[in-house]
Amino acid sequence: MSYSYIARQPILTRDQKVFGYELLFRNSTENSFPNIDPNEATSKLLLQQHLLGDIQTLCMGKQAFINFHARTLLNDFPSFLNARTVWVELLETVGVDAPLLEACSATRAKGYRIALDDHDFAGQWEPLIPMINMVKVDIQEQGLELDEKIRFFKEKGVPLLAERVETRGEFERCLELGFDYFQGFFFEKPQIVQQKSLAPNRISMLTLLSEAHKKDLDLDTIRQAIEQDLSLTYSLLKLVNSALYGGRKKIENIQHALVYLGTTEIRRFITLVVLANVSAGQPEELTIKSVTRARFMELVAVEILSEKHHSSAFLTGMLSLLDIILGLSMDDVLKQLPLSKDITKALKNREGVWGYLLQMTELYERGEWEALDKHPLKQKLNGTDIGQLYIDASQWCRLALF
Repeated sequence: MSYSYIARQPILTRDQKVFGYELLFRNSTENSFPNIDPNEATSKLLLQQHLLGDIQTLCMGKQAFINFHARTLLNDFPSFLNARTVWVELLETVGVDAPLLEACSATRAKGYRIALDDHDFAGQWEPLIPMINMVKVDIQEQGLELDEKIRFFKEKGVPLLAERVETRGEFERCLELGFDYFQGFFFEKPQIVQQKSLAPNRISMLTLLSEAHKKDLDLDTIRQAIEQDLSLTYSLLKLVNSALYGGRKKIENIQHALVYLGTTEIRRFITLVVLANVSAGQPEELTIKSVTRARFMELVAVEILSEKHHSSAFLTGMLSLLDIILGLSMDDVLKQLPLSKDITKALKNREGVWGYLLQMTELYERGEWEALDKHPLKQKLNGTDIGQLYIDASQWCRLALF
């Protein structure tokens, strides 16, 4: 069984918390669950041993939405996944017939929830409605004049998810219409705040970030800044005693922690904790995506560049959404940070080696597989399992944040 790689797209609640992720499989243009031959003796064993762990890691304890072909549904492949965390998405291309209805009924009886994908409100779907736990509507296809159609499902108590919500305006309109969940890249769109200055706590965080990335790191200044902030002290001690660093050595004070970490890891920690602090009040997926992206870029850099450069890849990924998090233009963000020209070019214009790596990462995140395969840096990976690197990055993010 081969599915190459899996990407994910967040599904957010009305208050922009992460409810789950739709998984995008590389194996087909529909990004669906691998169309495995049920007659292969080893297929189910491979599914249990390999794919299940990947799904759990990628979804970070949240719900997983997976598209299924009629064939894999009829062959009962959902039953090998965890009914508590997996949603079965019915593709709009399935034919509604007696075998499908029977398979859906059996799937529901086992505790799985079913989402109807790309619903077009056509009459052919009516026999399925009693078995459906969620309806997904592509607002780019159906438009936003949906009041009557939405009322039908609201009266039946069926949750509604708006797909391909690309702007803040579309998100606000979908809220008004009564949608419960939202999928798309609207949360990554910048909301430039018209203000003269940042809040004091954000200024202090950016000052610390700036200090951490000066060419010559002043450990005393860093130590004092951390010791004066209880949340930073707690975060540092928690991190160095976590599984990320093996939990091998008990660290009791800030000075000990800084010496133990070393310069590279101190910069990494400060970037991570500053990002978490300044993103308070923003969609949590922005933090998750920034951290996963940073680690993924670092892992790719280790594969295609010399070991000494990987920290620049990490920092580029970590800061790549900071303009959206702060509600500032990237130009204004960069004015406050002493970054190298290479990182600055990458963040502003997606130029240079880090810019190209950031481009490639964004293609992976969006599941744009054809463009990804043509990207020059992807071609340099020489058979490296890029999908496994992304899964490893997701696991690292979960350890770092949760």
